Amino acid sequence: MKRALLRLSIPLREPFVTSSGVVLSRDLLVLRVEDGDGFVGFGEAAPFEPYDGVSIDEAAAALRAGLPSGSPPQARAAAELAKLDLAARREGRAVGQPGADAIVVNRTLPAGPPEEAAKRAVDGLRAGYSCFKLKVGLPDDEIRVAAVRAAIGPWPALRLDANGAWSVEDAIETIQRLRRYDLQLVEQPCERLDELTEVRRAVDVPLCADEPIRSADDVRIAAGLDACDIVNVKLAASGGFSGAREALRAAREEGLGAFVSSTLDGPWGIAAALQLAASEGLELACGLATLDLFEAEIARALPQPRAGLLAVPEGPGLGVQVSAQALGEVLVEEVLN
Repeated sequence: MKRALLRLSIPLREPFVTSSGVVLSRDLLVLRVEDGDGFVGFGEAAPFEPYDGVSIDEAAAALRAGLPSGSPPQARAAAELAKLDLAARREGRAVGQPGADAIVVNRTLPAGPPEEAAKRAVDGLRAGYSCFKLKVGLPDDEIRVAAVRAAIGPWPALRLDANGAWSVEDAIETIQRLRRYDLQLVEQPCERLDELTEVRRAVDVPLCADEPIRSADDVRIAAGLDACDIVNVKLAASGGFSGAREALRAAREEGLGAFVSSTLDGPWGIAAALQLAASEGLELACGLATLDLFEAEIARALPQPRAGLLAVPEGPGLGVQVSAQALGEVLVEEVLN
């Protein structure tokens, strides 16, 4: 089996602002495996250190070392996806089971100046999005939320995502103040699940847990604490397709809503998440419409959203085809061959 590990750096069209800081480009690892018959599979490692505390170098070291005990879930995800992609390509099928042809997705709005957020929201409305997720956790949140709600009108769903930026007291006060803007949910208002439990007791806006959710056990813990109404599951944080699927099924068993999203993942991660969402019959809008945030040809490896829907790749494998030119445009180095 031939293996190659590629480090990519994909520039963003514009700086992406969250409560954690400003992102200018996205570094990813792509594991390429080829069997003796010439079939090739790809897997993506998408750690994002400001979000999950895992560096690209840590993930690369784990993959080079053959995934020793304690390897980051993002590295395990790359290895599993490459294996699944290869096997499915050999058999001429998709990685995920047949399901929906397209998945409802939200439009993600960075926490930039309110007028810019409102403009992006209007662009999304014209493109047919029915759900918007606005990054919050900054001093001017209310101005930005008000501007976006005014821009999209009363009908589309509006989610807020604080990425754990608030204390319990700040979260309660802020959510109570912003609830008049008709919020579908607030994602990760505080860092810890026990903090979400306190907030949930005090507010009537549905809460979504994100960063603490990395496994089916985490979902069960969240349910046991009454910490949230909904969970946001990510393939990279869950260690791959199988781990994310288990987390989604645990959410269903616990009576929690669920959706999948990416942390500015590349096309292989997005394709896997789309196939998973289709396989599991998810109904809530998923956070997977992020490739168009990139300024690179690789972002066009999957079709763009249409009317707020993303087509599910039919395969074979993950259904992702990236040209050598597109890969070369964002290739930083080959760290394993």
